[in-house]
Amino acid sequence: MMRKLIVLILTSLVWVSSVSAAAKEQTVIGLLAFQPADQVKENWQSIIDKLNHELTSSQFSLQVYNYEQLNLAVAKREVDFVLTNSGHYIEINHQYGLSSPLVTMIAAHNHTPVRGFGGVIVTKSDRTDIQQLAELQNLRIATSSRQSLGGYMMQVFEMKRAGIASPRATNIIETDMPHENALFALMDNQADVAFVRTGVLENFVKRHGFKQDVFKILNEQTIEHFPFALSTPLYPEWPLAAMTHVNEQQAGELTSLLLSIPFNHESLARAGIYGFTIPADYEPVRNLMRSLRVAPYDTSAPVYWHDIWQAHQTTISILAVASLVILLLATLITMTNMRLKTVVNHLTEREQALEVAAVAFKTQEAILITDSNEKIISVNPAFTRITGYKAEEVLGLTPRVLSSGRHSAEFYEKMWLAIKDDGGWQGEIWNKRKNGEVFPELQTITAIKNNNSEVTHYLSTFSDITNRKKDEEQIHSLAFFDPLTGLANRRLLEDHIKQAMASSRRNKSHMALMFIDLDNFKTINDTLGHKYGDEILKQVASRLVNCVRDGDTVARPGGDEFIILLEGLATELDLASQQAKTVAEKLVDLSHQPYMLIDKSYVMTASIGISLFNGNEQNYDELLKRSDLAMYKAKEEGRNRFMFFDHSIQESINKRLQIETDLRLAIVRDEFELHYQPKYNTDYKLVGYEGLIRWPHPAKGLISPAEFIPVCEETNLILPIGYWVIDVACQRLLMWQQDSTKQHLTIAINISNIQFKQKDFVEQFKIRTRGYESIIHKLEFELTESLLMKDIQDSIEKMQQLNKLGIRFALDDFGTGYSSLSYLKNLPLSALKIDQSFVRDMLIDSNDAAIVKTVIALAKTLNLQVIAEGVENNKQATMLKHLGCDLFQGYYFGRPSLIDDTKDE
Repeated sequence: MMRKLIVLILTSLVWVSSVSAAAKEQTVIGLLAFQPADQVKENWQSIIDKLNHELTSSQFSLQVYNYEQLNLAVAKREVDFVLTNSGHYIEINHQYGLSSPLVTMIAAHNHTPVRGFGGVIVTKSDRTDIQQLAELQNLRIATSSRQSLGGYMMQVFEMKRAGIASPRATNIIETDMPHENALFALMDNQADVAFVRTGVLENFVKRHGFKQDVFKILNEQTIEHFPFALSTPLYPEWPLAAMTHVNEQQAGELTSLLLSIPFNHESLARAGIYGFTIPADYEPVRNLMRSLRVAPYDTSAPVYWHDIWQAHQTTISILAVASLVILLLATLITMTNMRLKTVVNHLTEREQALEVAAVAFKTQEAILITDSNEKIISVNPAFTRITGYKAEEVLGLTPRVLSSGRHSAEFYEKMWLAIKDDGGWQGEIWNKRKNGEVFPELQTITAIKNNNSEVTHYLSTFSDITNRKKDEEQIHSLAFFDPLTGLANRRLLEDHIKQAMASSRRNKSHMALMFIDLDNFKTINDTLGHKYGDEILKQVASRLVNCVRDGDTVARPGGDEFIILLEGLATELDLASQQAKTVAEKLVDLSHQPYMLIDKSYVMTASIGISLFNGNEQNYDELLKRSDLAMYKAKEEGRNRFMFFDHSIQESINKRLQIETDLRLAIVRDEFELHYQPKYNTDYKLVGYEGLIRWPHPAKGLISPAEFIPVCEETNLILPIGYWVIDVACQRLLMWQQDSTKQHLTIAINISNIQFKQKDFVEQFKIRTRGYESIIHKLEFELTESLLMKDIQDSIEKMQQLNKLGIRFALDDFGTGYSSLSYLKNLPLSALKIDQSFVRDMLIDSNDAAIVKTVIALAKTLNLQVIAEGVENNKQATMLKHLGCDLFQGYYFGRPSLIDDTKDE
């Protein structure tokens, strides 16, 4: 009996428990998320468990959705509460109906609250062409979606507030969620700019190992205590809202419980949030979406005429009747006015005709009226202003009082024949003012006839075209002459050459085209200024004109270049060459005579290229090209001389152009190699290398640096190549830091004069060596004396800036230039390199031995290391070591070669 009673009691308890559980109301919270649903549920489970523990009346569960899934769940009423982002909440609230926000979520960063979020506009830091919002309209922009509030709308709204048009739709690249996809598109150069939500950039940098300074923030905002990069104002974080079918008690209980959870509670931290707070103001988000006319504010309700009629029937009827009455009255008034105007028009026609005639007579053009006998009967004020004659001085005279005497009788006969046959004449004529000044005028003469076709009067109108003539002359001068020197310009020179070629073909004579370029003109122009540079050009032009015959042409096509065309030379080539040579020698001699400027004299030499021709086969462009090539050859030979064109010059130029073309391709194809020549100390231990660039051409084999480096410097290709050398050397040094046996090694590289003299060289070096700061002190720059001496103060300043970064300097080829101890002691040098020309003969030439000894002694006095290059045998090494040399480099110790770091050195 007792056993049955116990079973009955236990059964009752189980039943009561099941009934109680069944009585709990099932409540679903729909959460918008972009991570895997299982992971999100696991992170939020602690919060759901707390809700179920605290609220016994409801059984809460969490469903995770993307945008489309959450919209569908709301539409089907499959959820009771919704937690989504601000923009999405406003959209679904407008479409399906939700409560006002119950609470607002507070995000967390490093266990601290982030009360709001915004948008970030980010690009790469090396994009110096992207600085302002206005430039975004034409750029490629990566965004997760144009429907994203923090990943697109906030940035576009910020542009609109600044008065800048939205980005073009064709430039938008939608990468889909998550937000960091937009940053990947930026790093892969698929986009110029990325729009992301705040916090995404910092997380991206942390997760993927990028450096923060790789990126640049546009329109950057500063808000105290906000931990992320920001380009827009902050907007409230995600709201939690209830569906319309949820009763107020249940919503209130959930709200109360969420607000009671302590900030940064363990359950909240697992979900990645800081806590919940009272609802924020979401009106700024609505205003943003309304302004951008995005859903749900992208449509307007249709308006129909029927609706307007129903709403304003009485008003419309009154307006219709009033409009009809007004229309009838207006018609009557119009008809009356038309009758009155007809009468008035008849009365005023004659008055208007007289007024028009009076105004016309006061025109800016001179008017002269004669009778049929050509006697002047009337002139207007403009006639007096132009000719100087008052009306009373010419009345009764004929227009011949203005005759200049420049035109023949035949000219006047043709003019009067046109007046007789055509009734008038128009043309340019030269007349004379009262003061005797002759001037040009544009004149029209009209014969006035009566009803019987008889001439009763002649009407002449004319205007002074003196200024127009001057303008035409000036335009002609500008079109064919150099405004500074008055010499022929390129256009007129081309015309003269073509005429000369035609003449040469007829008379078989030769001609010469001389291309003249002033040597080092840029130096004087930059030193003294363009005003004095122009003065030299004018003096040069004057000398050239005085040096040739009247029939020859001297032209200035531009800059400091002049061209002389010598015509009518001998028919025999040898004699014509001698004639051109005589003129060229005279020009070279003249260039040695000083030019006077600001009480000082300056010598300006010239390089001259000469091309002979006889008009049979060459064209204008080919002649200029040949003369130009010959001139450049003269410069290569040392300047201050002349050179005749021959085909070997063409071949040399073609070879140089081919090298330049191949160099540009080599840069693109990454064909260069950095070879390393070892440097040893006095214990014959390896201490470092000198990095020397080599070019293994795919078709021509190894090309000597002596052949391609000068071309690199002439074309400024030395700049990208020089930075390539720096980058490769830094990579090598960084690699060696992982090997304890190589951590002590250094690399020295040669820095070109052109590269070092760039104004932004130091800044460019800093940018290109980011990430290599730990090994910069292992890098050494080798500079030549000639480089440093061109602008010693600038060189010192740059060297000091680089020295602070850790760069060491060696003075290369020391002793071959014009070294000055006064500047040597001020340079932040660490070493001197003895040129190999002294080392090579030091054992057999006492002078070279003395120079080596002196350089070493000088270096020791200045506390500098000494590096000897070109050491080729043991005797040289032994003597250098005895003299106190610190480091050795040469074929005895090793030739320049590639380094294989997979093998031991």
